[in-house]
Amino acid sequence: MPRRARSTLCASYFHVMNRSARREPLFTHPADYRAFLTVLREGLSCHPLRLVAYAVMPNHWHLVVGPNDPHQLSKCLHWVTATHAVRLQHHRQTVGLGPVYQGRFTALGVTAVADLVRVCRYVERNALRAGLVRRAQDWPWGSLAERLRPACELPLVTTPFLSSRAWVEYVNAARWNDDVEPAALRTADLNHLAEPPRGLA
Repeated sequence: MPRRARSTLCASYFHVMNRSARREPLFTHPADYRAFLTVLREGLSCHPLRLVAYAVMPNHWHLVVGPNDPHQLSKCLHWVTATHAVRLQHHRQTVGLGPVYQGRFTALGVTAVADLVRVCRYVERNALRAGLVRRAQDWPWGSLAERLRPACELPLVTTPFLSSRAWVEYVNAARWNDDVEPAALRTADLNHLAEPPRGLA
C-alpha cells in the first residue's frame, strides 16, 4: 500500500541544537537551567523566532523554531549561544579556560507536517530517553512540561493538540511506528503553525 502523501508547511521550521565542549555539563543546578532560559527569552525578544518546542539537557539543548528566514535564525541563535557562554564563564570564573560550546549550533530544516510532529516528539521525549525522568512531562526544563503549566514563561507557540492528553501519551509511548500515524495526528492543528502568531507577524 503506498504511503500517504505528507502535507507540507508553508515555511520551513528548524530543529536546532548545540552541545557543550568536551561534553562537560552545561547545567548542574536548577539556577543554571533558569539562566539559560532567561537568555533564550531575551534572544527571542531581540530576534523573534517562533518557539514550538525545546528541551534543555545537562550538556546540550534542542529547539524547534520557525518559520523565519535563515538570517534571522542565525542572528538569534548566535546571540543566544554567545551570550549564554559569556555569562556562564563569568559565573563559573572560567573566562579564558576554553570554549563553552563545541562549536556553532546545528540547524536542520523541517518542511513537512509529519516531520514536524516527529521532531517535536523527539525533542520533548529527550529527557525520558536519557533516563532522567519516568514521564516526559516530568522534566521541568522542556516545552512539554511548560505547556501543561497554567502560564508559559517563554513565548511558546502551541496548539490545543500539543497541549492535549493524546500528545502527552504519544510523546511517552515506549515504541512507535512512524509509518502509522493515529487519526488525531493526521488532522492535528499543526498546519496553522504556518500562520504568524500575534506580535510576531
